Amino acid sequence: MVALFVALMFVSLVLTDLGIEKWRMWKTARSAQARSIAAMAMAQGFETLCEVPEGVQLAPQHTWLRPNPSGGLEIGADALIGRAVGALSQIILPKVGDQVTAGQPLFRLERDGCAVTIPSALTGRVMAVNSRLVKEPGLLSSDPYGSGWVCYVSPTRLEDTAPRVRFGEQATMWLQSEFMRFGEFIFGQVAPDLVVGLTSQDGGLPTVGCLAELGPKAWSAFQTRFLH
Repeated sequence: MVALFVALMFVSLVLTDLGIEKWRMWKTARSAQARSIAAMAMAQGFETLCEVPEGVQLAPQHTWLRPNPSGGLEIGADALIGRAVGALSQIILPKVGDQVTAGQPLFRLERDGCAVTIPSALTGRVMAVNSRLVKEPGLLSSDPYGSGWVCYVSPTRLEDTAPRVRFGEQATMWLQSEFMRFGEFIFGQVAPDLVVGLTSQDGGLPTVGCLAELGPKAWSAFQTRFLH
């Protein structure tokens, strides 16, 4: 009788161990599946974020250029700028008729007492501005290549711009590398345990407006590292 009891106890322990092992395997598989889904979400989100519309050229200052029927160039801020600053308080636009120079200030973005100045990618004359941004500055972030355009400029020295712009696949790859660099920048500005609050749950992409969670020094550093 004792032998039977011991045998039954042994079998029970074996079955329990098997059950625990199966549970661990199931948990590991579910965890791997969750990581896979998160990675796919990140890849899809990252791919969408870095899409550059046909006809759009990206300049090193993170502005974009697109020819318009009037003969000038439509100009705006690319997706990285919109992602970094998020919902703006104000956009200081250039004035129609202003003469602008490549590398010099073109427009200014402000939020919660912090600001960055976006330099011009070309030399020319401002022909029109998007006055809608005065009342709806958030368009620069929500629709950067569409209704969030900033101004039209008639270039006078295309040779200052042409060698430095990127378009097509080259523009997409460059923007992807810049987003990765921006992620590293955010990580370097805050303590590691705070980075989670500045990146989204889809795998680490910077959250919209993450720069606004940091102070003026971070905005200044962002200006130096990404907009010059």
